[in-house]
Amino acid sequence: MAKEPDDGSSGDEAPSNVHGGSPQFPRSMLEREHVYESLADVRRRYLCYLLCGRSELRVDEAVAAIAEWETDDGAEIATSTRDSIRLALLHSHIPKLREHGVVDFDHHSGTLVPDENADAVLTALKAVGTRLSSEPTCTDGESA
Repeated sequence: MAKEPDDGSSGDEAPSNVHGGSPQFPRSMLEREHVYESLADVRRRYLCYLLCGRSELRVDEAVAAIAEWETDDGAEIATSTRDSIRLALLHSHIPKLREHGVVDFDHHSGTLVPDENADAVLTALKAVGTRLSSEPTCTDGESA
């Protein structure tokens, strides 16, 4: 025979969290895997940051900006560093962002453009106040 709980409950309720019950999140908030996956890697966040407020982004521009952010101030950026970044973007990060509908990529021109889920990802990036350099953030210039 099962022992009844000592707290007066029937034991049929789901366990509550430390805040006195299950948190209530809108289902749409929990179904944002494309946002979380898109922003999970620092280089994908860099790409999204670079897309803020733009209609397109050339991969060459992204490689140069990311190399600068990842290199110590004033240090010479080696060709091998740029090549490594370019390969990672083209073979890992851009395909992941395409898979989640954040960007579309034209291989011939080497240009990224925002896709159907870009607004959700860029909004999340803006919400956390990402600032990677002295350049304007995604939120600069927008009225409150």
